[in-house]
Amino acid sequence: MQSTTLLFTELAEKLELKNELALLKLEIDKIKTEHHHFTDDVALITEIRFKKNVSSDQLLSLWITLEDYEKTGKRFYWWRKLIFSFLYGVRDKIFYTLSYEEMIRIVQAKYYGVKISELSLRKQELQNTLQHFYFHDKMKEYTEGSMQLFKNKLYQKYKGEKRSEYTEWDLRFKSEEFIKDYPVIMSTTYSLRRSLAENVVYDYVIVDESSQVDLATGVLALSCAKQAVIVGDLKQLPNVVDSETAENTDQIFKNYDIPEPYRYSSHSLLSSIIEVFPKVPKTLLKEHYRCHPKIIDFCNSKFYNDQLIILSEGQTEREPLLVYKTTEGNHARQRENQRQIDVIIQEIIPQQKLEGVNLGIVTPYRNQTLALQRTFQGTDIKADTVDKFQGRENDVIILSTVDNEISEFTDNPNRLNVAISRAKDQLILLVNGNENDNDNNISDLIRYIDYNNFKTINSEIHSIFDYLYKGYEEKRRALLSDQKKKSVFDSENLMYALIKEVLSDDQFSKYGVILHHPLRNLLLDFSRLNTEEEKYARHHATHLDFLIYNKLGKNPVLAIEVDGYEYHKTESRQAERDRMKNEILEKYKVPLVRFSTTGSGEKERLIKALRKLQS
Repeated sequence: MQSTTLLFTELAEKLELKNELALLKLEIDKIKTEHHHFTDDVALITEIRFKKNVSSDQLLSLWITLEDYEKTGKRFYWWRKLIFSFLYGVRDKIFYTLSYEEMIRIVQAKYYGVKISELSLRKQELQNTLQHFYFHDKMKEYTEGSMQLFKNKLYQKYKGEKRSEYTEWDLRFKSEEFIKDYPVIMSTTYSLRRSLAENVVYDYVIVDESSQVDLATGVLALSCAKQAVIVGDLKQLPNVVDSETAENTDQIFKNYDIPEPYRYSSHSLLSSIIEVFPKVPKTLLKEHYRCHPKIIDFCNSKFYNDQLIILSEGQTEREPLLVYKTTEGNHARQRENQRQIDVIIQEIIPQQKLEGVNLGIVTPYRNQTLALQRTFQGTDIKADTVDKFQGRENDVIILSTVDNEISEFTDNPNRLNVAISRAKDQLILLVNGNENDNDNNISDLIRYIDYNNFKTINSEIHSIFDYLYKGYEEKRRALLSDQKKKSVFDSENLMYALIKEVLSDDQFSKYGVILHHPLRNLLLDFSRLNTEEEKYARHHATHLDFLIYNKLGKNPVLAIEVDGYEYHKTESRQAERDRMKNEILEKYKVPLVRFSTTGSGEKERLIKALRKLQS
């Protein structure tokens, strides 16, 4: 017992030093980054000598004093120069002949160098002190000692006794005996109250992830507790209340004039307790061990008011934070963004060498999650909503924001905090490349990444249909100006221009293209079709968007369809017709390629399809 207590005291002392070292490392890194930006922007006019032992505090004081002199217009008389030499150690008289702006810049440059040296010296002192103190081993030793004490207590209590086996019925009617035999119980907040007898009260109830516990089940758990420990984080996602439940509970709230902290629709157990008992003792679990320091430092500065102590270290050579931007365009449809999925597959994974890496993809929306899960089915890549990822982690996380313009839902600070802090070694933020001047959380993250000299990568994946986006009116007009419009739909005009461009290549010169070719003119013989298919194929309005044919034999070789998202979406009547057209063409062995206006790489896909015909 005594040795364990002494070890705990030693651990506490060394942990304090370890925490100081972690803060020092972070501060040095921040100052170096700031210094880097300063030296990029400033060309020093001349080298000015200061006394050897000038401190960063003295230089900071000089910096502030010079700024004050500049604002008030004070002049440098001989006695001020004498005082400055004594107080701040300025050795060169030429310093006082410079403008205030020049003097301030010289002092700033000196300050950064001295401050970094001072912090580095203290860092070395701490590292020397901790050099032979193997914290991990000591913590393991302390944990094992504590566990031995705990097991000894259990042994003293239960030695010579045989614990009974209990049926589900016994739990209800032999609760006291059960708790005596099994004093530690794990349960959901919903089940804790109802699993044992009504009169059972626990000495302690510990509620974990309490920001995700709703008020009703949380109160059930508290109703059988003598004392409670509530563990959670108000900066992470709260419990989800569906709209119908919110409406019903808000009506009860209104009818009975219930105080605001008890509003079910907007409060978790944690948030309610914080408001009801503002003076309840609180402990911040501030030591952070999971994320790369540069990843969690954004969350620390943005959401936690710099209260976290970052004890993690970068484990790989990966850039901890990256931004990928798609081309401008209206890529998101009904909370799904195929372009961002294309960027993940074709650029992010190969460029960042993520094959075989412990990779997770998070997104705010269920529709994008389902699309990602279909794409990566059968792989080790895990894709889910941010809400479902809470409590999980991956070495690398890709955050697919989906939105054409960042929404309040995506930009929610709790949701963003959770998404970022799932990444251990690298976070890759994927956003649409549309101009966005909004001052929001996502843009703050992009600015943070840019300031810390990490990369912003502009995607090279594009689509002919990008020209349909509102920002491309002039480019679209220029592209289509050299040809007579063939269709009332600009999507088809753009596709026609692309087909003509591809067919102009010598290797495809034997092919021609027809716009809006009637399906009945292609088939002629309807014997392979059922009644419904024949009726559809014979209809005068049923046509192929484009038919590529061999100019020499006039035989069809490839059908092309352009699918606008709204008109062709899965649950629409047109989607049923699309499926029927697919089946008809398959029966007549006519190859078909569909191009979605939300897709990409149309030229490459078309060339690949034509080359396949020639193989």
